[in-house]
Amino acid sequence: MKYTLLDMTQNILSRMSSDEVNSISDSPESLQVANIIKNKYFDIIGRVNLPEHDQLLQLDPSIDATSPVLMYVPDGVADLKWIKYFDTNVLDGVLPNDQVHDINVDITASGWSTTSTSSVLIGLGTKVFTVAAGLGIAANNTFTATSGVNSMSGTVTGYSGTTLTVNATTFTGSGTLATWIIVQTNAATIAPGYCYVTILPAVQFINMVNSFNPTESNVESFTFSDTSNDFPGDFNFYYKNDRQPCYCTIISNLYVIFDSFDNTQDSTLQGSKTMAWGRVIPFFSMVDSFIPDLAEEQFQLLVNEATALAFFELKQQPHQLALQETKRGWSTVQKNKAIIDRPTYFNELPNFGRRSGVYYGTRGFGNGYNQGSNPWQ
Repeated sequence: MKYTLLDMTQNILSRMSSDEVNSISDSPESLQVANIIKNKYFDIIGRVNLPEHDQLLQLDPSIDATSPVLMYVPDGVADLKWIKYFDTNVLDGVLPNDQVHDINVDITASGWSTTSTSSVLIGLGTKVFTVAAGLGIAANNTFTATSGVNSMSGTVTGYSGTTLTVNATTFTGSGTLATWIIVQTNAATIAPGYCYVTILPAVQFINMVNSFNPTESNVESFTFSDTSNDFPGDFNFYYKNDRQPCYCTIISNLYVIFDSFDNTQDSTLQGSKTMAWGRVIPFFSMVDSFIPDLAEEQFQLLVNEATALAFFELKQQPHQLALQETKRGWSTVQKNKAIIDRPTYFNELPNFGRRSGVYYGTRGFGNGYNQGSNPWQ
């Protein structure tokens, strides 16, 4: 069972044959014992990564349009295991880095979009645009080309190199315009969902973003200042402004820098769209009713650890039973940290060629001899 700080303090004082107390603040000795419990608590969580301290959390945003790909690790987080970012762009074409959403994973995207500065007269019939190469445009794709409030729609008749030929069947507006946004309108779309963001080592991430071409229209930069250490400086980071973030790195255990963001959705990366899994550093409150954040079976380890230290510091003598119990407690914690996905010792042994799921030793499991069934059925 779980114990309050007062319960544990009274338990240890009783073992020491000390005066009874009704509060941890009743005597200097009770306060000393409570502080010993606090110290041993942080000693335990520092020595092993207990699963009860892993949880979902969100990153803190910079909310700064001049550094839209910068976020922060929240206070009290000791470790980040993975990060996801919510993609709200249902026209997000082909996701970079082979990402898939956590929902509707059977939905794939085949859409494309591009821009053109060709001078084209709005109207019906054949229209020719100069666009980027390698866009995956196919004949009979439907399209919409917009320029301000003007637009044309129809089907693609050909695409070769940088030349896109279309047949416009409807239009609104008039005139010859030279600034076009052209998108596929019959593409499969991706429903909104969380996408993984790969956490890279700092050197690998910096090398990657340094390879971005700053002359391209979708590449921008921001100045990063690390004020958390004794050697502050200003550093230039490139990022892309037209896609879901794919990669990030963590600097000084505080700053999370991403490779991109989608400026059609937000002006900066949003904390509310992040989902991360990490280990938090629990707090400890010096009040009678405080219950430490431990699993029930770990409370006895905490009490025994604190008892052994209290006897050593306050009584100047060891408590042999408590020392023995702490050794057993640590062994149990190391073997049974989590309450799920933990096989028994025997189930962790290799089968050595035996049929799957059956152990034919003297202590069989599954459908073995000792259960009275035919193991060959």
